[in-house]
Amino acid sequence: MQVILKKEVAGLGRAGDVVKVKDGYARNYLIPKGLAVVATPSALREQKNLSEAQEEKEERLLFEAKKSAAKIDGKTIVFHAKAGPDRIFGSVTSSDIAEKIRSSFKIPVDKRKVLLQENLKELGQHRVQIQLHPGVKAEVIVDIRPEGGK
Repeated sequence: MQVILKKEVAGLGRAGDVVKVKDGYARNYLIPKGLAVVATPSALREQKNLSEAQEEKEERLLFEAKKSAAKIDGKTIVFHAKAGPDRIFGSVTSSDIAEKIRSSFKIPVDKRKVLLQENLKELGQHRVQIQLHPGVKAEVIVDIRPEGGK
């Protein structure tokens, strides 16, 4: 029997795959658990339409990520912080950087997409990677200056 998987099944396939399985496995396990549906012509058509829509969405997201990366790549973001001789009191976090990008460039960036090994604690310029899409990264320069414009 051919079925269309609705969810990923270990050893069988991913969601959206059309697979051939034993009739009993499909009737007694996959279909009752909501893991698959019978591959009827209408279900196959619906699955094809869903996969095409998903591909279009992925292409659109990739295009938007590339456009956003072009806007911010190589740009400098300035932070002012209370500081001692060479270190700041506190730190600049990925959340701070994401918020500054959102407010300055109007680009939605999640704090988890700011690739920092650890929070920034030294004065000066730091290169920081921003992952806008699995295949698209941009690099911004975070300039941390002492408060008061010294």
